[in-house]
Amino acid sequence: MIEIYLAIDGDDVGHRLEYFMLVNERESLNQFSITFQSSMDWLVEKLTHELGATIIFSGGDNLLAVMNNENLPIELIENIRTDFAIKSHCTLSVGLGYTIRQAYFALKLAKASGKNCIRNFKEFADG
Repeated sequence: MIEIYLAIDGDDVGHRLEYFMLVNERESLNQFSITFQSSMDWLVEKLTHELGATIIFSGGDNLLAVMNNENLPIELIENIRTDFAIKSHCTLSVGLGYTIRQAYFALKLAKASGKNCIRNFKEFADG
């Protein structure tokens, strides 16, 4: 069985938090935090129950998971990512790879190519 790693990061979450702090919007900051954390909890549930993923790390707007699945259901990950955006009002960038390093590299590529997308290290490595 082949392991696939998923590196996930919320897009511009830090900027939103900084904004609420800079304009002294305590209630908005609190509401954003509650909504985002609830959405991250939902994401963990979806990944573990629907994809059979194991969560390696989850904190703030970052998540690293691994799946034993060589036929990765990209469409299902895209649907989960879209549903997350509806729930949280924040988008996610996702990197996929056969190692943690590859998944992280693919995540950085997703961020650099405009965010709000999924990038697979295999596609990059194949040219």
